[in-house]
Amino acid sequence: MITLNKKVKAFTLAEMLVVLVISGIVISLTMLILSLVQKQLKIIQTNNNQTTEIRLLERALWQDFNKHRLFYNNTKQQLHCISEIDTVLYTFKEDYIIRNKDTMNVPIFKTTTYLDGNPVKEKHIDAIELQLSKEIADKKIFIYTSKDASYYINNNGI
Repeated sequence: MITLNKKVKAFTLAEMLVVLVISGIVISLTMLILSLVQKQLKIIQTNNNQTTEIRLLERALWQDFNKHRLFYNNTKQQLHCISEIDTVLYTFKEDYIIRNKDTMNVPIFKTTTYLDGNPVKEKHIDAIELQLSKEIADKKIFIYTSKDASYYINNNGI
């Protein structure tokens, strides 16, 4: 005799709905956390790029300050670095700095130039202080060149 009341093992509709709801919640949380991680990574990458640009600017200024004679034009916001071999021109804009044909994305809030420790506006300088914008936590860059006695003898204390 054949039995017709054979029970097939399977999930009920209610069990399937519970699994789908729990899976949906887990997937939603995963997507939310993934978007937060992506935002944090983007912030870290932006900060890293800004730090790299600032370091490149500091290195370029340091090299040019120690190899060239320096002249600053306050009206044009330009720094001329002149030597027998080459000339380097820095142009300071509000959102960036141009070094010859290179653009450095470093926003500048304030530029102060010095000669022998005193602030000057034009002509010869031996130090520069760049105050970066508030987006970069008010960081300051101070670059200077050291001068020997021959500078003062040859330039009569200019």
